[in-house]
Amino acid sequence: MPDILRLPSRPLLPALALVLSLLAAAPEARAAGDDVKLSLCTQVLSRMMCKKANNFGYMGKIEDGVYILSVFYASKNSEYLCAVMPDGQVILQDRTWRAMRRVVPFTTDSEGKCLIATYSSSDCPNRAPIRACPAKTPQDAKEQVKETFWVRPIPKILEEEYKAMSAQGQQNATAPAAPAPEAKP
Repeated sequence: MPDILRLPSRPLLPALALVLSLLAAAPEARAAGDDVKLSLCTQVLSRMMCKKANNFGYMGKIEDGVYILSVFYASKNSEYLCAVMPDGQVILQDRTWRAMRRVVPFTTDSEGKCLIATYSSSDCPNRAPIRACPAKTPQDAKEQVKETFWVRPIPKILEEEYKAMSAQGQQNATAPAAPAPEAKP
């Protein structure tokens, strides 16, 4: 009798494994190097449409450097193709309307980590350069703290040290005094 109950579940296991593997390989699964390029695409599109970058959804990747993004625009969802080319161009095309196509030049910063594009739209008041950088690691954060510590003026450093020392002194001064040991007769 137990063999009969196990029989129907055996064909379901491979199907379940297939479904779980497809879910694991959802559109969010992308290579680490794609994050900067995808961020650049999202920021350029958000500047173009004067929308917040978190309004855009990642739908998929066609090939290396070519992404599909979606946003709710003109009363329906619109899809955009964004290609980050190795020659320093971001090419954007609307898949829904097919009328819009923009080419935005970009450069890399002096360290070669960040991608910087300049794009302004008459509809959007933000005119600052678009900067897409990789996420900082804990090691990067520590190095930045070390670098910025000595860049500050010395009076500012001394003032911070004085405040830290006086706060520590006040903390000790407000602590209750330890009871005095009683003398035994």
